[in-house]
Amino acid sequence: MTKTIGLDIGGTKIQGAVIDENGEILKTYRLETCAREGKDKVLDNISKIIDFLKTDEIEAIGVGTPGFIDSENGIVTFAGNIDGWTGLNLKEELEKRSSLPVFVENDANIALVCEKWLGSGKGFDDIVMITIGTGLGGAVYNKKMGLLSGSNFQGAELGHIILHPNGEYCTCGQSGCAESYCSGTAIVRHYEELTRNRLEGQEIFELADKDENAKKVIDRFTSDLAWFLTSLRNIFDPQTIIIGGGVINSKDFWWNDVLEKFNEYCHLSEKIQIKPAKFLNDAGVIGAGRIAMERLENEQ
Repeated sequence: MTKTIGLDIGGTKIQGAVIDENGEILKTYRLETCAREGKDKVLDNISKIIDFLKTDEIEAIGVGTPGFIDSENGIVTFAGNIDGWTGLNLKEELEKRSSLPVFVENDANIALVCEKWLGSGKGFDDIVMITIGTGLGGAVYNKKMGLLSGSNFQGAELGHIILHPNGEYCTCGQSGCAESYCSGTAIVRHYEELTRNRLEGQEIFELADKDENAKKVIDRFTSDLAWFLTSLRNIFDPQTIIIGGGVINSKDFWWNDVLEKFNEYCHLSEKIQIKPAKFLNDAGVIGAGRIAMERLENEQ
């Protein structure tokens, strides 16, 4: 039975797992990313995870990482969250360290691969997925063309669609990006701007029934997210839009409001399914492991 290592490199943690060809997680390990300490520290932590998980049965390693990824060559062409990550040939670096074939992909893409294989996207041929966490990731799959990457590996950076022209500054250098409004970071920032009190996103959701400022922030978030989903529907016309990422863990506080507003804003909204992701914290490692299996097979 084919076994691979799937690695999901996040802004705060790196998760690794051994995955079999049925998508079962056989072994897992995680460490802090230590992104502020720079590229070498992050690479050392990745190596520690690989060394812990690696056995003679492992055939390849799949990696999901934030940023613009040249998946053909395994190069991070741009990433803003890890010092020194931009320009790194991650495939080459990890192959030297592990002596195994390594395949690198954008982190939102690997989450979609997981959902298409085993989760909420199973059975669909046209899928858009967004991941709402610290930032706002995106991925697009079409049966005829596979994962959308674009000519400069920026083809599915959905979080950087302009939602409000000349709006709030985004770390990508643009202003008004969806990520500046439809992310966990945005919720925290908008509440702090109103109250001068910094709370975690989950705390703000829980306060919405009794705190007028929290209610304003969540109302703004659900409206912006519904407009964003409407744009995605009109651009891609998918069968389904899947919503994943850390904020989905709080969906009981906002999901119904988003669907209600989406149905109001979007023409023919009944022709598309908006679905929560099935796999939450494990989507990245499962998708990365699956990518490694598929691409290893294509090379043979």
